[in-house]
Parts: sequence; structure tokens; C-alpha cells
Amino acid sequence: MISGSETSGSAQMDSHRSIGRDFSPIDRVEWLDLRAQYESIKEEVDEAIQGVLSSGRYVLSEDVFAFEEEFAHYCGVRYGVGVRSGSDAIALALIALGISEGDEVLLPDNSCLSEPNAIVQAHATPVPVDIDERTYNVAPGKLAEQIGPKTKVIHAVHAYGQPCDMLTLSRLGHKNGLLVLEDISLAPGTRIEGERVGQFGDVAVASFGHGKILNSIGNGGGIVLAGSRSIANKVRSLANYGCGAIASSSLKEGFLPANGIAWLRPGYNSALDSIQAAVLRVKLRYLDRWLEQRAERGKLYDKLLANLDVITPYVQENVTCAYRGYVIRVKERSRILAALKAHGVDAATLYLPPVHLQPAMKRFGYQEGDFPVTERVARELITLPIYPELEEKKIEYVAQVLSDALCSPQQTTT
Repeated sequence: MISGSETSGSAQMDSHRSIGRDFSPIDRVEWLDLRAQYESIKEEVDEAIQGVLSSGRYVLSEDVFAFEEEFAHYCGVRYGVGVRSGSDAIALALIALGISEGDEVLLPDNSCLSEPNAIVQAHATPVPVDIDERTYNVAPGKLAEQIGPKTKVIHAVHAYGQPCDMLTLSRLGHKNGLLVLEDISLAPGTRIEGERVGQFGDVAVASFGHGKILNSIGNGGGIVLAGSRSIANKVRSLANYGCGAIASSSLKEGFLPANGIAWLRPGYNSALDSIQAAVLRVKLRYLDRWLEQRAERGKLYDKLLANLDVITPYVQENVTCAYRGYVIRVKERSRILAALKAHGVDAATLYLPPVHLQPAMKRFGYQEGDFPVTERVARELITLPIYPELEEKKIEYVAQVLSDALCSPQQTTT
């Protein structure tokens, strides 16, 4: 039996009477229930927020600096710099690494649109790469084929909560003189051969936005992780409008700022605010437990869907998976998705269209058919609800609705 808190359902819908087992009073299974998460740690979160409000320090506070240190230590990295969002984290990391206009950044084709957008914000060119059909992560062999004279960075994203093959990607980067940017937004706390993600690239980034496994209480919050003090300091400067310490000899005495800080270069207004940091400090203490509970629910889904005509998640032997959504692939995706939603199951599709078919990428000349694996997966993929507070009976209900939908004959019109 899976562990974790339970939430109560509401009145049974008439449409549920066709389901074999009596799942009363279930009428909805949310894709993510942040209210339930909040209720499970309410006292600690409320105390953390009140502490910030009482302090009057809403930016650049002890909570921010403490979270940076705690999360970096958790990931096995020396330095962390909190920023406004995951997108800012990517752009700032690239700029701090010296990436400039004309440089190319390789990334998986099934990425969130925020990924190529952030690369463009850093004045670089996003170059999508086809994915591995089992893990849905970037295929190292396909990535190696895309390396060209302008390639400067491998942007490695851990898709759907499963770490990508960072060992191979890091070797590729080293062999070809490329930087590796590891994105752990969807898989914080997961491990590759026993080591937590975030320490396998030259730098790493994470987002704490809505829907992430480690999430803030809004849609903001990100971090850049680095083993280099100089890179961390440059990110911090860029995130603070590009400000930094100036030599006293560079200005006349009357113009010297009291704190010795002045505008050195163009930058961002990108700070992790204190309330978000305080809440994230609370949630970080629970992250390992939440990952275990997600894995338990993933195993239950595996068992319940074992005999259905679906492709269930494949998890590599040397990694742990965070299950950011329980990802399945089905035939007749639109019909199955509609059936799930009709019975109150908040299933979802993600990353549509693929990066190379996004309208903003049209200028690069990509066409349908360029990345066949990503396109095939995109047509079939559904993410089912999975989170620590999701009750066992609701997972059973999702499985039953899915089974009924798969067994229902396709309706045709004459």
C-alpha cells in the first residue's frame, strides 16, 4: 500500500456508473493538488512566511542566502545563486559562461518552450536534437551528429523526472570542447549511479515554478548551481542589473558609491524573493520523502497498467526517477485523452508542438519529419496524475477509466 496523506472526494458523477468498480465519491483526479501539499506542511510554511513578513527583508535576505547554500549542498555543488525563474537561470548561466550571438546550444526537441526561449534571450541559437524513444531524453548519438563548428553548449534536460545520460553527454562535451548545462528542473533529488543530479555539468539550473516537483508558491523562482566561484559571482552580478564592485581609482571620490557597487554591464533584475526562498527551505526538507512516495505511486501504476495496450515509463537501471507526471503512450491519443477528461481525470499532454515546429522556430527552416522519434512520441504521449498526496484509490480509478477507454471500440461516422 502506498503511503502519504489522503484527500476527500466529492459527489459521484453519473458518468462514473459505467466504471466496473464502485469508486464513489470520486468525481475528479487533479493533475497536481498543491492544496493538499500545503495542508501537509501548513504549520511550517505559515511560520516561514510569517517570519519573512515580520523581518521586513523581502529580497537578498538570510532566507535567500540560506536556501542557496542548502540546495547547493543537497545537490553536491559548491555554489548556488537564486534567481527569478528557471528561464532566467538558463539565460544567465549561458551569458556567464561566455555564450554570445551566433553560438549554438543543443537541446532536446521535446523541451518546454521556455528552454529555447531562454537560449534566444542569451542571444544564442537553439538547435533541437531528436530523443531516445525509451527514456524520452535527448539521444546522445543523435546529439553527437548535430555538433558543428558553432556548437558551444549541450543543454541536457532531465525529461519527465528521469535523468538523462549525463555520463555520456559529459564525455561528449569534454571530447568536443563543449560546455554542458544540466537542467534538473523536472528531477531535483534524483540520482545517477548514486550521485544526485546537478553536479554532472559545468553548471546546472533549476526552476521552482508551478508544477515542478520542488515548487514555490507562485510561478517564480530558479537557481544556478556552479562549482566555480567566479561563475557564481558573475551570475550574481548579471542577476543584479549587471552590478558589481568597482575599483576606487575608476571614479572621482565624490562619485564613489558608499557600498562600492556600480553598474558594470547590462544585466537582469532577477532575484529569488525571500518568501519563495523561505517556503522552498521548508519543502526541501521533504523532497526525499516526496520522491519516495512518487516512486511508490509509479510502481502502483506499473502494476495496474501492466496488461493494457499502453507504453509505460521505462526507467534506466543506474538512475532514480522523480515521476514528474506518469508518462504513457497510447494509440488514438485524442480519443483516450478525451475519455479520461470526461471522467474527471486531469490527464495532460506536454511539449506540443515539439521545439522544431514551434512558430518562433520557423526562421531556422525546420519541417515536420525532421525529428521522427520526437514527433511520434508527441502524437501518443499522455501524462497521468502522480504526486505524493494522490490516494491509492484514485490511482486505481485512473487505471480503470483508462482500461475502459482502451477497451471501447473506436466510434466511426457514416
